[in-house]
Amino acid sequence: MSQTNDTPAMLAINNLECSRGDRTLFRQLSYSINAGQCLHIVGANGSGKTTLLRSVAGLVYSPKGKIQWQGENIQSNPSYQSTMIYLGHSEGLKNELTSVENLEFYSCLDGHSDQSHVDGDLAQMGILECADLTANKLSFGQRRRLAFARLLHSKAKLWILDEPFTGIDDAGRALIETICVEHLDAQGMILLTNHRTLSQSRLAPSLAVLDLMDFQSSLDHS
Repeated sequence: MSQTNDTPAMLAINNLECSRGDRTLFRQLSYSINAGQCLHIVGANGSGKTTLLRSVAGLVYSPKGKIQWQGENIQSNPSYQSTMIYLGHSEGLKNELTSVENLEFYSCLDGHSDQSHVDGDLAQMGILECADLTANKLSFGQRRRLAFARLLHSKAKLWILDEPFTGIDDAGRALIETICVEHLDAQGMILLTNHRTLSQSRLAPSLAVLDLMDFQSSLDHS
């Protein structure tokens, strides 16, 4: 996914180093991706996968290395937060709100004044029957589907997804893969972690793999 001209990559990670406490997770990590591409980040438990995602989302800051969006550091790019969306292990749902109210809240937050799509989004994710249930009454799989319903109308070009298929049945996995492929086809970008290979998934044609172990080997010899 390297550049072949002088146009900066949409997202570029340059010589990044991240630590947890006194332990360095990885160093000298450099990579870039562009529109229509999906990057699968792999590594052993504790290797820094979530830390890397949170760094790209701007939630973790490392003084060593740079993360740039269209050639500008994300910390100094005021438009960056509106161009990305982060879905972590916690879905970011408000437990006291119903499924409909959660989507209406995030729809307003994402800049959509027309919320007529909400019921359709719930139906597309197969949870329309949960429309009036508060989030704390949903199963884990239903919560994941509700979180992905938000993405259907998100304006974000970059999706950052931490283990998006965890707790999802086969039908839900197929649905989420479809949504992700449609986002990539629309020139969106995805960074994700997943504990299983995606080489046989619908994402495969747009997929590249970044193995954090490749950036830990230098630690063993430093």
